Amino acid sequence: MAASGGKSIAEIDKEAVEKFNRNLELSQEREKRLLRQYEWRGNKLPPFSIQPLAHERDRLSGSGMTAEDRALRRQWLKDQELSPNEPRYVRELYPKNPIRRALAAPWDALFAALKPMLGERYATFGRYLLPRVAMGTVVFYAAYYHLKYNASTWDSRHGWHIYGTKPIVLLENGMPPSKSADDFYDRGFKDRKSLLDLKTSTAP
Repeated sequence: MAASGGKSIAEIDKEAVEKFNRNLELSQEREKRLLRQYEWRGNKLPPFSIQPLAHERDRLSGSGMTAEDRALRRQWLKDQELSPNEPRYVRELYPKNPIRRALAAPWDALFAALKPMLGERYATFGRYLLPRVAMGTVVFYAAYYHLKYNASTWDSRHGWHIYGTKPIVLLENGMPPSKSADDFYDRGFKDRKSLLDLKTSTAP
């Protein structure tokens, strides 16, 4: 049975299947390349472990470990033991920009002078913790000062709108206080200390 274009349905199906298989192969090949890029970290060769016989299965399989394998393995394990002065802090491995160096210089000088009295461990811990506590304290009090003394009032167009929780009023304790229309959104106008003798116009 012939379809449009002079091709039979079987030929059209065969072409569609071949096209699908080609697209599928291209997609799978692309996934393989992306996976290799991720696993190899962009290198030309895959990463490998320098540890000899890292897995227990490798050490027990076959005829077991030879004398050379045991010596190599023993030397590897011995190399992993740290000396008393390790790990060492190398400043050049952790570069800082000029601003961070300027901010860190006073703290470095302070704890360098305190290190003989405090010891390496407590001096390092204090050098890490104290600057952060000091910075947090300064930020907290700066924010508190700004919120307290820069509130939005009737004579200012800027500032923070600060609202407090209103007290609970129960009917058994009496009727709630009456409010007039100008009590809402007062922004401290009725509690002002200046401009108390102003007079408004009485013209209609």
